[in-house]
Amino acid sequence: MKILALLACVSSSLFAAELTPPSENTSGVRVVTMENTPEPDHVELRLVFPESGSVQTKSPVTIQIRVESYALGVDSDFDRKKEIANSSKGQSIHIVVDNHPYFVANEALIEAFDDNQPYNVYTVDIKIPFTLRPGMHTIRAFPVRSFNESLKGDKCFVSDVFYYGVKKETDTFDANSPYLTYNEPRGSYTGSQPILLDFYLCNARLSRDGYKVRLTIDGTVARTLTQWVPYYIYGLKKGDHTIKLELLDASNKVVEGTFNTVAETISVR
Repeated sequence: MKILALLACVSSSLFAAELTPPSENTSGVRVVTMENTPEPDHVELRLVFPESGSVQTKSPVTIQIRVESYALGVDSDFDRKKEIANSSKGQSIHIVVDNHPYFVANEALIEAFDDNQPYNVYTVDIKIPFTLRPGMHTIRAFPVRSFNESLKGDKCFVSDVFYYGVKKETDTFDANSPYLTYNEPRGSYTGSQPILLDFYLCNARLSRDGYKVRLTIDGTVARTLTQWVPYYIYGLKKGDHTIKLELLDASNKVVEGTFNTVAETISVR
């Protein structure tokens, strides 16, 4: 059964983010609401391979994505690149398989020009950089700025399901239900710059009395986020920190779904 490959992005809420005060022992941590970076028109992603519902037997599995009207491998020309960590990989596509950390595609291997298409179309091929267990797997992908903020336009996200080795339902992913995709922060950070918090939201709108995202830092600092925008985290001390995101419903209960609770450990040096 074919799973929907392209999902519409969700408009950000008009409500301000509600920030729960930090606990006493972590009062130095602040989470600040930012505005979305302006986005170009006509950006569109299409997942070409693996085909929806297909069974792949060759390892590693290659992912092919077509990108329309978005240059890869170049620096994003916004002041934000001076405020937070800016990747040397330039503008990229972040690809998430199941709930593994994203991997990056930033090179267009083929550039296609269509007389009936006023925008450039690029094709990227990248191999999944880890071994897949037999059964069902989910691909999610979206373009990001060089400072790793995700684009959130109407056609900037693709999602689909394929199988490796055997067509076995080993997951319960529903592309039409509300779900969260963790983007940033990941990895290691140095210096005193704020750290970007960014996520992707599908099939849900954030608001004070509707869906929300709960942020927990190191198990003690909690915030309830009611806008789908990037955030800056200030004040994390040197060492390892756990960043946890949960998608909540209007009753503040975690929404059922494979991707709606996710935690990542980052390092500040």
